[in-house]
Amino acid sequence: MPALPLPLNVICGLACEPTLLPRIRMAIALVAQEVFAEPPETAGYPMRWNLSKTVLSPTESQAAQMMVAIVASPPMLAAAAAAAAGGATDSAAMATAITDDQILDAIRRGWNAVAGVGPTYAQTRQAEQEET
Repeated sequence: MPALPLPLNVICGLACEPTLLPRIRMAIALVAQEVFAEPPETAGYPMRWNLSKTVLSPTESQAAQMMVAIVASPPMLAAAAAAAAGGATDSAAMATAITDDQILDAIRRGWNAVAGVGPTYAQTRQAEQEET
């Protein structure tokens, strides 16, 4: 496993940062809308669509549950590490330094995992679609 770009206590602080939660909630809702627009042939579509239906208007607790996975994703860890390298010393400063695009990217990358679509399933569906 590669070394973490930040200590766990710093990552935990960011995952619990209250100023980041509203932005995460909004990004989840935006990505849910994107998934609704996907063609039904998209790998893992039924599970991806069901997750979208469930979190279209994510509650505080749903967003908080997803926030841990989002913060632990490579794009968010890299953004937080860059903020720390730039002088951010607390989770609020790191959260402010993370762009909306970085949040959306992390959610898009993690959607299949949260929906329960494993990489093997997605690859199998993709191969089946390419054969037809």
